[in-house]
Amino acid sequence: MAATIDELIFLPFFRRISTDDIRNCVHLWSQVQVRTGAVLWEQGEAVEELAVVTSGELVATLGGTEVGRVLPAEIVGEASAFLAGSRRSATLTARKETTLLTLSVKSLLELRRRKNPMYEALLEQALLALVRRIRNTDQRIALVAEGGQKAPIRTEPSALVRFWKTLRPGGPKTSAPLLAPILCQQPVLKNASPEAIEELSKAFVAEAVEEGQILFLEGEQGNCSYLIGEGQIDVLRNVRGQKAELLASLKEGSQFGINTLVEKGSRTASCVAAHAGWVFRMDEAAYRQIPGEARLAWRECMLVSLSSQIRNANSALQRAVPSVKREHAEEPDRFQNL
Repeated sequence: MAATIDELIFLPFFRRISTDDIRNCVHLWSQVQVRTGAVLWEQGEAVEELAVVTSGELVATLGGTEVGRVLPAEIVGEASAFLAGSRRSATLTARKETTLLTLSVKSLLELRRRKNPMYEALLEQALLALVRRIRNTDQRIALVAEGGQKAPIRTEPSALVRFWKTLRPGGPKTSAPLLAPILCQQPVLKNASPEAIEELSKAFVAEAVEEGQILFLEGEQGNCSYLIGEGQIDVLRNVRGQKAELLASLKEGSQFGINTLVEKGSRTASCVAAHAGWVFRMDEAAYRQIPGEARLAWRECMLVSLSSQIRNANSALQRAVPSVKREHAEEPDRFQNL
């Protein structure tokens, strides 16, 4: 069934788009109804579309573990739709009778080709949806994971340590790597113009990091993101007591800390340098000022990074839940929303 202009106009993330821009693309959208208990998408199947829930509710499960729910006016399948050749990362089932507006991957690319503002609105909403899912999943991990590492904390170094560091600095032994080749390794930027790469390069500042250096701690307010130029960054989520769960170990070319550029708030995890190296920092002001095609391409890069982040978080949750459920078999209410 074809979608209508009214259905699209009243979606919150399309309210700044002109009626003419929506009218020109309304034929690309379809309306789908899913009965209670029916599966919309299966985990592992090829991605053919994204969807927006207009009524009802969907449940997302990964390997039998519930990892989230999708409510009216929320977008789903957005990350996969923007990434060519993707497969569904979770199964979506209708918790109640649900109506959706769907947009095929082919139609999404058509929006981009036409430079229709609906494309960037969907991209921004996709980024926001992923950030909120990551935050929600990280909170669940904190409730159930045992934690295999000591939680990082900031401590004031002793006078002896400060003196020793003046004699033997712990930073990288090499100069900062060139940023442009690292940017060009990003999947979305492989075919980017030299002008776009140059504009993106202007938004970053190189920073040397020492082994064990804390880039930021969970709970701190964030206003910048990072791109790894050299070395390794460990991502840790605080769990029980003074323990932490390792969510990911990131290498050259990986982004981290981008959540708070998409939506203001506190850091959902801590990031610590596992080895000395270099990172490139982008602050909020620089992020907002990236122009034109470079701006769009970088947001697509961020989407790739956030998609990887939610996969890591979902995997950590999936690992943690079975053992905790067995341990607390007599406490069903505690885990009813997992």
